[in-house]
Amino acid sequence: MNDELNAQQTLLPVLRYMVAALLLGPIITVLALGPALTDSPVNLIGPPAIFVLGLAAWYLISVQKINAAIQLSMTGIWVSITGIAIFSGGLRSPVMVVYPVLILMTGWLDGARSAKWMALLSVASSLGLWSAEHLHYLPGQFAPPTVVYAIHQVIIVLLSAVLIVFVVRSFGLRFDQLRETKNTLKSQALALQQSQDRYRTLIEWSPEAMLVHRLGTLIYANPAAIKLFGAPDAAALLAKKTTDLIHPDERAAQTARMKSIINQEVIPPATESRFLRFDGTVIDVQVQGTAIDFDGEPAIHVSIHDITERKQLERDIRQLAFYDDLTHLPNRRLLDDRLRQVLSSSKRHGGFNALMFLDLDNFKALNDRHGHALGDALLVDAATRLKKCVREMDTVARFGGDEFVVLIPELGNMQTDATATAMGIAEKIRATLSEPYVLEATHVDGAGFSVTHQCTASLGVLIFSDDASPVDDLLKWADAAMYQAKDEGRNRIRLFMGFSNSTGVRSAILA
Repeated sequence: MNDELNAQQTLLPVLRYMVAALLLGPIITVLALGPALTDSPVNLIGPPAIFVLGLAAWYLISVQKINAAIQLSMTGIWVSITGIAIFSGGLRSPVMVVYPVLILMTGWLDGARSAKWMALLSVASSLGLWSAEHLHYLPGQFAPPTVVYAIHQVIIVLLSAVLIVFVVRSFGLRFDQLRETKNTLKSQALALQQSQDRYRTLIEWSPEAMLVHRLGTLIYANPAAIKLFGAPDAAALLAKKTTDLIHPDERAAQTARMKSIINQEVIPPATESRFLRFDGTVIDVQVQGTAIDFDGEPAIHVSIHDITERKQLERDIRQLAFYDDLTHLPNRRLLDDRLRQVLSSSKRHGGFNALMFLDLDNFKALNDRHGHALGDALLVDAATRLKKCVREMDTVARFGGDEFVVLIPELGNMQTDATATAMGIAEKIRATLSEPYVLEATHVDGAGFSVTHQCTASLGVLIFSDDASPVDDLLKWADAAMYQAKDEGRNRIRLFMGFSNSTGVRSAILA
């Protein structure tokens, strides 16, 4: 809409000059004809008609109806010229010279299509006048004085000059616009190139690893990515597929994420994963991808941040918080958490579980005689033996000193069967821990030696189900059964099976 208004505004000067000619031409013609006005009807009708046409066009311009003013002016002038020519000499009429200028003005003001129609009408009217003259159909001719020819010629010359001036100015303006557009495009291209160069420099010097791939084929890698994956050079890295760089356990998830990015689906901006270096080393990474246009085709830009040290630190912190530093078994905190999980599961699904509290019988004697180094070695060996006696789902924890706790969940819904299974595992543990320990140590002078030590264990076993008792009470009862085994001579297993009697007081059976 704005472009159309701007185009109309540029036409106004030419249109105004034309309207001025329509208004002044008739006046000058009337003055030039003088006494000859009454010699022919056309002298009385023509100039006033053209003058009225000029007034109508001027009014339309004043009310911003530019297109209507143009169409009225062009049509009215053609009709007027043709009518005047009929009564003033036909093809020899002085107004016939207006046709070519009228065609040019129509094309300039209303477009090429209108100019073609005006040319056809002018040709048709010329042929019509020739035919009418040849057949003697034209009315009696009035020979106007030469001043009329002079006036018409001056008007035509002036309008032609105005038209040429505006054509030249328009072409000059258009040329300036094209030159300005060219300079603007050149500046934009230069700015774009500079921006791309800056972006590439930032990418090249970024410490963050960045890759670009298309359908799994790598097409760009910055130096940080080459270093991250341990590639000898960019060519070696670009020869890889994206799946070659992703840990097998993570490939399915990363492939699905790539598809989501391509389909422009909403996904978390970043995710943690594991990648593989060229030497097969696993690295923990935080990866973020986005769809881009690379060299005119869709691609995926990937930013990779190495979080291996952070993940290792997290694992170390978790190890310190939940695992024993010597045996690497779960500590009291993790044991409590898993015991609560077992209680919660038992409340939902039922079933019986076992909790074993055990203590190494001759441990203090080893420490006192050979020192803490051999004592620590025995604890590590005992922890290894314990883990071999139970299932993967069971928990073996170091409670403190030479005390261990074994948690065995899901022993079935029959109490007698669960008790038999638990006692069988306890016997297996007792027998395994009673086997001799061959411990390696080093003297102060650096000489190595070995010590064979016999160490038995006393175990207390607790069978429980959806018990509402606190975790501390369950440990206390298993501990009580273990001390009962010690009091009875050690290297024994004692069962503590609790229940609530009619008074609500916890009772116990030691077996």
